[in-house]
Amino acid sequence: MKLWENGTFYQMTAEGEQVSAVLTQNGQIHAVGEVADLKKQYTTEIDETIDLEGKVVFPGFVDAHIHLLWYGQALERLNLNQTTTKKEALALILERTKQLASEEWLFVEGYDENKWSDEQTLISLADLDGVSTTNPILVRRIDYHSVSINSALKAHIENFSENGFDGGGEIVRDKAGNFTGILRDNATTLAIDAFPAATPAELNAWLKIAITDLWSKGITGAHSEDLHYFTGFESTFAAFRNTVGANRLPFRAHLLIHHAELANFSASKESFMSGDDFLELGAMKIFYDGTVGSRTALMSAGYADNPNEKGLQIHSDEAFEDLVQSARKAGLPVAIHILGDQAFANVIRTLRANPPKEGQYDRLIHTPWLTKELIAEAEGLPILFDIQPQFMASDLPWAIDVLGENHPPLAFAWNSLLRAGFPLAGGSDAPIEVPNPFWGIHAAVTRTANADLNGVKYWPEESLTVYEAIELYTKGAAFASYKTTTRGQIAPGFVADFTILAEDPFLIKPANLRHLEVMMTVVNEQVVYKKVSKREKLHTETDVLEKYFC
Repeated sequence: MKLWENGTFYQMTAEGEQVSAVLTQNGQIHAVGEVADLKKQYTTEIDETIDLEGKVVFPGFVDAHIHLLWYGQALERLNLNQTTTKKEALALILERTKQLASEEWLFVEGYDENKWSDEQTLISLADLDGVSTTNPILVRRIDYHSVSINSALKAHIENFSENGFDGGGEIVRDKAGNFTGILRDNATTLAIDAFPAATPAELNAWLKIAITDLWSKGITGAHSEDLHYFTGFESTFAAFRNTVGANRLPFRAHLLIHHAELANFSASKESFMSGDDFLELGAMKIFYDGTVGSRTALMSAGYADNPNEKGLQIHSDEAFEDLVQSARKAGLPVAIHILGDQAFANVIRTLRANPPKEGQYDRLIHTPWLTKELIAEAEGLPILFDIQPQFMASDLPWAIDVLGENHPPLAFAWNSLLRAGFPLAGGSDAPIEVPNPFWGIHAAVTRTANADLNGVKYWPEESLTVYEAIELYTKGAAFASYKTTTRGQIAPGFVADFTILAEDPFLIKPANLRHLEVMMTVVNEQVVYKKVSKREKLHTETDVLEKYFC
């Protein structure tokens, strides 16, 4: 047995409950208590002692909404997320293009025009043609609901028309009918699918890149949706099987199933929650609308610059209900991407008419714009809210400006949802946001925007306490994966997954929550990340690479 001692272990069984030592065996917590008591009771059984030197320990943090493969890609590719001007973004694309052969393809990630100080406009065909007319280039917006391409890439798309993609989407044209270079929502597949399919080696590499980075952020598991966008259900699931596991990369992966893969899921003979301690299948994912940034979120009042533009409903009412009913026949709950208040109202109506199996609950993902009436309408339904606190910090105040004075009265209404009795799970939606759980906790508690972290508090009455915010990534994530008796708490019988910090989040100023430092990450009793000095760093990183990747 391993004795983890000299730490402050917040059990998350109830607010304030803590112990100073934990005993683990075979990847599980065997006993908790005070050091002297555990040493006395288990003297002959303790074969290793880990001195935590006064550090603070929580159950392993889980990001309940992420895209692991996309995140690995984003870490590997040119990423424009930190650019502050459009000029800088285009210069970086040009610099990367100069490193390529004359007709080599380029996929760029992560731009957000709202961060640019010179010109807050989407990247256009003209912009990218100015970079290269021979290299096919695709630049994906940070929200993954819009891409921009150049003429060289357009020439490789066989059926460039509204008949070339399924479901709601848009080939954006100017008033003269000319293509602007911008594709929205399902139309983005026209360009993305033109790129060569990923190889099994690339899928494995992207997963390794993503998971090792997440370990460094204290994340021991994630709920991810990847099984459609790469090489299809079977081969992508196989990549997870080949990468994640007790004897591979110890990481808890809960995978949602895109609705387009339902037939392949059924043919696989897998079932809801089938898998093992490290890999399992969850709900069926459906996109109902788009995003505010792309002006495709389905809103009741429209947008400030065009009240008649109310966003995009990706599926008709009938088609959406058919998808929900198909999930029910397959024994699956649904997980639905919802941004707009009108989208929320439509979805609730359909879910009430088509409930899941007893014991299952549906996920409502994002849901930033609500009203008290909509929350009341949802009460009594078996649903959980899959929220991303960092979106509030990133999207406000610009989203208010985009929506205008008629925006819904509640934004990111987490406290209202919690008081109404709904379970909440927290995630980042990486690579759209940086998957640092402490940035999310900071946003949930302080209600401030990234642009002014110590300034305006947006809807402060909707803030969470520090304990409630940490619950999002521990007990909340465990609830979302149907693991309330084995994950998300430090108690006997629970998994030995720990996120270990240098400071106590309950004892610091809320403004400093964003700067909490992860000292160690433990999964299945194994130390998968340890912050070390510069002198130790090279040796430690080499050991980790050899242990998990060779």
